[in-house]
Amino acid sequence: MKRLLACAALSLAVFLGGCAGSAIYRGVDASTGNFVSTKSPSVSVVAAEGYENVLSGHALVNVPFENGFMNVVPVRAWFSLQEKEGSQLVTLLAECSSDMIWEVRPVGVDFQTLRVFYESNGIGANDATVHVYLRPVSMDPWTPLFLQAGKTVWEGPSLVARYEWANSTDKEKLVVEYREKAPELIEGLNPSLIDLKDFIARSRNAFTLGEVSMPVTPADGASVVISDRLLAPVVGSVTVNQLFSF
Repeated sequence: MKRLLACAALSLAVFLGGCAGSAIYRGVDASTGNFVSTKSPSVSVVAAEGYENVLSGHALVNVPFENGFMNVVPVRAWFSLQEKEGSQLVTLLAECSSDMIWEVRPVGVDFQTLRVFYESNGIGANDATVHVYLRPVSMDPWTPLFLQAGKTVWEGPSLVARYEWANSTDKEKLVVEYREKAPELIEGLNPSLIDLKDFIARSRNAFTLGEVSMPVTPADGASVVISDRLLAPVVGSVTVNQLFSF
């Protein structure tokens, strides 16, 4: 996972953001429609023009614990779903407890067991780790939520471009998924280079990261129950924070 700056011009201190003891808000800012985190990290995920907010909320999810005696540990997650004709955008921010950190290797993440067409660790320290892959409906935590919100969804698997960043402490991770209906031929054949390039270009144009405009107006974000079986492989796994292991 790559380290995340809210925008390239911001210093790391600004990214870690906020004043000591200040309240942290994570969720949709009703005044802008953007998913925001006001601290650790301080970042705003700005969807491209035309995206409609569908649903936002928060959940507890049990994720795999790699290097201890426990099988799973609970972590907190905040999410936002948006859609535009032909595509969906999902933003997820997950936070583990102070004695844990997110596993920097892609351990316990769904794309390990799925067909990956493209991956990149980026060039700069703050570039995203990117994976493009097919996710079947049976492994997708988001399609049921779009349906519950009364939205029409496509049948079959989704072609997903997953962008992932971590902050400097590895306690929080930000994931943005750009999703489209998978072309039929993609299930049996590699997509053409041109098709994949176009898809990646659309995914990159679907959102930007920016600063948080204060004050934030919290939107209604209910607690949502999402199956661990579906959500945990999207979130990933944790390991011991060595700072707390002595």
